[in-house]
Amino acid sequence: MHFTHTQSIAVSAVMAASYAALTIVLAPISFGLIQLRIADALLPLPYVLGWPMAIGLFLGCAVANVFGGLGPVDILFGSFFNLVAGLLVSNRKICPHWLLAWLYPTLIIGLGIPAYLTLLFNQPYIVGVLSIMTSTAIVTALGVIVLFAVNRAFTGAPAKQSK
Repeated sequence: MHFTHTQSIAVSAVMAASYAALTIVLAPISFGLIQLRIADALLPLPYVLGWPMAIGLFLGCAVANVFGGLGPVDILFGSFFNLVAGLLVSNRKICPHWLLAWLYPTLIIGLGIPAYLTLLFNQPYIVGVLSIMTSTAIVTALGVIVLFAVNRAFTGAPAKQSK
């Protein structure tokens, strides 16, 4: 999807606010080694909405993690992993099929976030991977349903894979 400069800023701002609000309002389940971050349902959306969505996910995660209480490590690395996942999903050469819009965030968040959370919580890495990857896989699968709905709303057609 192609946006004007102004539309790109608007998409980024709305998505940043949405991600941050969902995470902060649901704070009891959004932070920690065992978490269910409902806002991660937005992670597949760069497949349809492009790089502005990825920037919004990055900014929204940074804002949310300020309120999470885990400090600069979570603010920097958590938002970085969201940015990487979002940019991969937004690039149709790297992510030519909607299924990868689910897989990339699941793997990046599920393997990356536990790398520092397990140090903060002094727990084995596998505990973090099992917890965060499982919850991210479930929530981003729901996000793929949102992806199809958003795509249909904008184009009137199901999400297409690149050729």
